[in-house]
Amino acid sequence: MLIQTSKTISAIALSLLSINAFSASDSSTKPLTGSGELGFSDSTGNTVNTSLYGALKLIYSQKNYSIKSELEANYKSEDGTQTQERYIINIQGNRYYTADKSYYSLVSARFEKDKFSDIELDSTYSLGLGKTLYKTEQTNLNGEMSVGYQNTDYVTQGVDSDSQTVGIAKLNLTHKINEQVAFAQDLSVTTGEEQTKLESNTGFKIKVAEKMNLKAAYKYRHNDSPAAGTKKTDTQTVLTLIYDF
Repeated sequence: MLIQTSKTISAIALSLLSINAFSASDSSTKPLTGSGELGFSDSTGNTVNTSLYGALKLIYSQKNYSIKSELEANYKSEDGTQTQERYIINIQGNRYYTADKSYYSLVSARFEKDKFSDIELDSTYSLGLGKTLYKTEQTNLNGEMSVGYQNTDYVTQGVDSDSQTVGIAKLNLTHKINEQVAFAQDLSVTTGEEQTKLESNTGFKIKVAEKMNLKAAYKYRHNDSPAAGTKKTDTQTVLTLIYDF
């Protein structure tokens, strides 16, 4: 299993290097963009609750390729007892084949740590294709299909790791309602012999300044075969402030 994982990591690294070599001299567009997102709530009195959500997204773009990275962190405590601690890192490289970047190949790696779902580390590596399915000035619908390898290590001592070959399908919809308000919906399904995971994120962004947005989002996650003693479904509602740069 370790040899297979090592080979997969090496393939991803080589693919990213190939993408970089293909267009390293192209700097016709602003190369680095991103956003920082933060939400915090704290209540006292009969019930003491603290909740923190943060995310950082970076995109390095050139004419024929882009590299996207995302870091997400969740923390929550109720009456002094911690009830949530989750971290996610996503890295994806796209190699475009059309001038409008509507068709591309991709290589990606995703890492998740979720203490309260008994996940010490969930690692997924994949290769696939992406396509813009529908695009207007207001609306963009994008789809991706990938195959890959997933390995899950658990917090509970004595529980064996799970590994599986997976198929991954993603849809990403954005729609600009007006100059101030935008809607976003993404859906991903990761499925294999051991388990199937579904994740949905629904949100509205409201522009409050030139580079500042207020975001309200509903997150839904379902695992049909979670670790023993954990629930199959998690939901979360977050209100955050986003700064674009």
